[in-house]
Amino acid sequence: MVCALCAVIFLAFAGAAVAGWLAAPFPIGAVLTGVAAFVLVFTGILSVSWARYARRYYLAAKSPEFPAALLDDNLSVTFYAADAEKAAAYLRERAAVPPLPARYTREEWQERSQRLKEIKEKTLGGCASACFAALAPADLAAISGKTMFLRAETRATYRAFLDNSAIGAANKLAILDGDTLYS
Repeated sequence: MVCALCAVIFLAFAGAAVAGWLAAPFPIGAVLTGVAAFVLVFTGILSVSWARYARRYYLAAKSPEFPAALLDDNLSVTFYAADAEKAAAYLRERAAVPPLPARYTREEWQERSQRLKEIKEKTLGGCASACFAALAPADLAAISGKTMFLRAETRATYRAFLDNSAIGAANKLAILDGDTLYS
Protein backbone atom coordinates (compact mmCIF):
# COMPACT_ATOMS: atom_id res chain seq x y z
CA MET A 1 0.00 0.00 0.00
CA VAL A 2 2.85 2.39 0.82
CA CYS A 3 4.55 1.59 -2.49
CA ALA A 4 1.31 2.25 -4.38
CA LEU A 5 0.85 5.56 -2.56
CA CYS A 6 4.43 6.55 -3.43
CA ALA A 7 3.81 5.66 -7.09
CA VAL A 8 0.65 7.80 -7.18
CA ILE A 9 2.49 10.74 -5.61
CA PHE A 10 5.32 10.41 -8.12
CA LEU A 11 2.91 10.16 -11.04
CA ALA A 12 1.15 13.33 -9.89
CA PHE A 13 4.43 15.23 -9.80
CA ALA A 14 5.57 13.74 -13.11
CA GLY A 15 2.25 14.79 -14.66
CA ALA A 16 2.80 18.32 -13.35
CA ALA A 17 6.28 18.30 -14.90
CA VAL A 18 4.91 17.18 -18.29
CA ALA A 19 2.21 19.84 -18.08
CA GLY A 20 4.88 22.39 -17.21
CA TRP A 21 6.88 21.47 -20.31
CA LEU A 22 3.81 21.57 -22.55
CA ALA A 23 2.03 24.67 -21.28
CA ALA A 24 4.62 26.89 -19.68
CA PRO A 25 7.89 28.48 -20.61
CA PHE A 26 11.17 26.60 -20.27
CA PRO A 27 12.09 27.46 -16.63
CA ILE A 28 8.82 26.21 -15.16
CA GLY A 29 9.04 22.84 -16.93
CA ALA A 30 12.66 22.46 -15.83
CA VAL A 31 11.85 23.29 -12.21
CA LEU A 32 8.91 20.88 -12.18
CA THR A 33 11.13 18.17 -13.70
CA GLY A 34 13.65 18.72 -10.91
CA VAL A 35 10.88 18.53 -8.31
CA ALA A 36 9.56 15.33 -9.91
CA ALA A 37 13.06 13.84 -9.86
CA PHE A 38 13.39 14.70 -6.15
CA VAL A 39 9.99 13.16 -5.44
CA LEU A 40 11.03 10.03 -7.38
CA VAL A 41 14.16 9.64 -5.27
CA PHE A 42 12.34 10.36 -2.01
CA THR A 43 9.40 8.03 -2.69
CA GLY A 44 11.77 5.36 -3.99
CA ILE A 45 13.76 5.44 -0.75
CA LEU A 46 10.55 5.42 1.27
CA SER A 47 9.09 2.48 -0.67
CA VAL A 48 12.22 0.35 -0.47
CA SER A 49 12.72 1.10 3.23
CA TRP A 50 9.11 0.32 4.06
CA ALA A 51 9.19 -2.93 2.07
CA ARG A 52 12.35 -4.05 3.90
CA TYR A 53 10.85 -3.10 7.29
CA ALA A 54 7.62 -4.96 6.54
CA ARG A 55 9.53 -8.02 5.30
CA ARG A 56 11.61 -8.16 8.51
CA TYR A 57 8.48 -7.77 10.64
CA TYR A 58 6.49 -10.51 8.89
CA LEU A 59 9.48 -12.88 9.03
CA ALA A 60 9.87 -12.28 12.78
CA ALA A 61 6.10 -12.60 13.33
CA LYS A 62 6.08 -16.12 11.88
CA SER A 63 9.61 -17.24 12.80
CA PRO A 64 10.10 -19.98 15.41
CA GLU A 65 13.44 -18.32 16.21
CA PHE A 66 11.48 -15.72 18.22
CA PRO A 67 9.21 -17.75 20.54
CA ALA A 68 8.35 -14.83 22.84
CA ALA A 69 7.06 -11.33 22.18
CA LEU A 70 6.05 -8.29 24.20
CA LEU A 71 3.02 -6.29 23.07
CA ASP A 72 3.42 -2.81 24.52
CA ASP A 73 0.81 -0.15 25.32
CA ASN A 74 1.17 1.67 22.01
CA LEU A 75 0.92 -1.59 20.01
CA SER A 76 4.64 -1.80 19.46
CA VAL A 77 6.07 -5.31 19.48
CA THR A 78 9.40 -6.65 20.69
CA PHE A 79 10.32 -10.19 19.67
CA TYR A 80 12.78 -12.16 21.83
CA ALA A 81 14.92 -15.07 20.63
CA ALA A 82 14.62 -16.64 24.06
CA ASP A 83 12.19 -19.12 25.51
CA ALA A 84 9.12 -17.82 27.34
CA GLU A 85 10.59 -18.45 30.81
CA LYS A 86 13.69 -16.33 30.11
CA ALA A 87 11.63 -13.57 28.55
CA ALA A 88 9.22 -13.61 31.50
CA ALA A 89 12.11 -13.37 33.97
CA TYR A 90 13.53 -10.44 32.04
CA LEU A 91 10.20 -8.63 31.91
CA ARG A 92 9.54 -9.21 35.63
CA GLU A 93 12.94 -7.84 36.62
CA ARG A 94 12.62 -4.93 34.22
CA ALA A 95 9.22 -4.04 35.71
CA ALA A 96 10.79 -3.95 39.19
CA VAL A 97 13.14 -1.11 38.16
CA PRO A 98 11.48 2.16 39.21
CA PRO A 99 10.70 4.65 36.44
CA LEU A 100 12.58 7.90 36.14
CA PRO A 101 11.11 10.88 38.00
CA ALA A 102 9.40 13.64 36.01
CA ARG A 103 12.59 15.71 36.26
CA TYR A 104 15.71 13.61 36.13
CA THR A 105 19.39 14.18 35.66
CA ARG A 106 21.65 12.66 33.07
CA GLU A 107 23.30 10.58 35.79
CA GLU A 108 19.93 9.15 36.90
CA TRP A 109 19.12 8.27 33.30
CA GLN A 110 22.52 6.61 32.80
CA GLU A 111 22.18 4.68 36.06
CA ARG A 112 18.74 3.36 35.10
CA SER A 113 19.93 2.56 31.58
CA GLN A 114 22.92 0.64 32.97
CA ARG A 115 20.66 -1.26 35.38
CA LEU A 116 18.37 -2.28 32.50
CA LYS A 117 21.36 -3.44 30.43
CA GLU A 118 22.59 -5.55 33.35
CA ILE A 119 19.15 -7.12 33.76
CA LYS A 120 18.97 -7.91 30.05
CA GLU A 121 22.43 -9.47 30.05
CA LYS A 122 21.73 -11.49 33.20
CA THR A 123 18.33 -12.83 32.18
CA LEU A 124 18.47 -13.02 28.39
CA GLY A 125 22.19 -13.38 27.86
CA GLY A 126 23.12 -12.66 24.28
CA CYS A 127 19.68 -13.43 22.85
CA ALA A 128 18.65 -11.37 19.89
CA SER A 129 15.62 -9.15 20.01
CA ALA A 130 13.77 -7.21 17.33
CA CYS A 131 11.61 -4.22 18.15
CA PHE A 132 8.99 -2.79 15.82
CA ALA A 133 7.26 0.55 16.42
CA ALA A 134 3.51 0.96 16.76
CA LEU A 135 1.71 -1.28 14.30
CA ALA A 136 -1.79 -1.53 12.92
CA PRO A 137 -4.00 -4.28 14.36
CA ALA A 138 -4.09 -5.97 10.94
CA ASP A 139 -0.30 -6.33 11.08
CA LEU A 140 -0.42 -7.65 14.64
CA ALA A 141 -2.79 -10.40 13.53
CA ALA A 142 0.11 -11.93 11.55
CA ILE A 143 1.90 -12.93 14.76
CA SER A 144 1.51 -16.63 15.44
CA GLY A 145 3.02 -19.39 17.54
CA LYS A 146 4.41 -17.11 20.24
CA THR A 147 4.00 -16.48 23.92
CA MET A 148 2.74 -12.89 23.93
CA PHE A 149 3.41 -10.86 27.05
CA LEU A 150 1.34 -7.78 27.74
CA ARG A 151 0.51 -5.61 30.71
CA ALA A 152 -2.88 -5.86 32.39
CA GLU A 153 -3.73 -2.32 31.25
CA THR A 154 -2.86 -3.19 27.66
CA ARG A 155 -5.04 -6.29 27.88
CA ALA A 156 -7.95 -4.23 29.19
CA THR A 157 -7.55 -1.59 26.48
CA TYR A 158 -7.31 -4.04 23.55
CA ARG A 159 -9.43 -6.85 24.98
CA ALA A 160 -11.95 -6.96 22.10
CA PHE A 161 -9.18 -7.06 19.51
CA LEU A 162 -7.24 -9.76 21.35
CA ASP A 163 -10.33 -11.91 21.93
CA ASN A 164 -11.78 -11.59 18.43
CA SER A 165 -8.73 -11.74 16.18
CA ALA A 166 -6.22 -14.34 15.13
CA ILE A 167 -3.62 -12.98 17.54
CA GLY A 168 -5.58 -14.24 20.53
CA ALA A 169 -6.16 -17.69 19.05
CA ALA A 170 -2.73 -18.22 17.45
CA ASN A 171 -0.65 -17.24 20.48
CA LYS A 172 -0.45 -17.92 24.19
CA LEU A 173 -1.24 -14.67 26.01
CA ALA A 174 0.53 -13.97 29.30
CA ILE A 175 -0.48 -10.97 31.39
CA LEU A 176 2.12 -9.00 33.36
CA ASP A 177 0.72 -7.13 36.36
CA GLY A 178 3.68 -5.34 37.90
CA ASP A 179 6.14 -8.14 38.51
CA THR A 180 3.48 -10.90 38.60
CA LEU A 181 2.80 -13.08 35.57
CA TYR A 182 -0.60 -14.61 34.75
CA SER A 183 -1.18 -17.03 31.89
